[in-house]
Amino acid sequence: MNSTFRLLFYARWQKRKANGKVPLYARVTIDGTKVEFNVKMDVSEKIWDPKFGRASGNSREAVTLNQYLTSIAGKLKEKYLLMTEQGLVVTASMLKDAYLGVNIKTNTLLGIFKEFNDRQESLIGIEIAQSTFNKYDLTYRRLQEFLRVKKKTSDIL
Repeated sequence: MNSTFRLLFYARWQKRKANGKVPLYARVTIDGTKVEFNVKMDVSEKIWDPKFGRASGNSREAVTLNQYLTSIAGKLKEKYLLMTEQGLVVTASMLKDAYLGVNIKTNTLLGIFKEFNDRQESLIGIEIAQSTFNKYDLTYRRLQEFLRVKKKTSDIL
């Protein structure tokens, strides 16, 4: 499944500071879903080029800032590719959390179903019969096959 990945850096002009600088934010868009976060860097109004999302000029501040933004872009793209190679369905918030180091467990259909089956397996002979568990297990395998064949994906959120 192909998804669209876009990255934009922009200045928050509304949050202008007393020293004349404005904070920079990154906006990650994946499949139309947007998420924004502060990149922890301020820029002078004079050197920021909103059209290109970069600092203009060859001043030390501009060069340093552009290197920093290029570094962020590279890390985000690297994390995105790593997550897609692992077969995950990547969302904008998942990518932001991965970049910022927030460890959030993703809830996927098969993951939740697998946890349910694991709990039910421990209850065989106590609350459910073996035949009931066999039906749960068969349903899990059929759902897995359906996602693979019809939806061409390993799992969904």
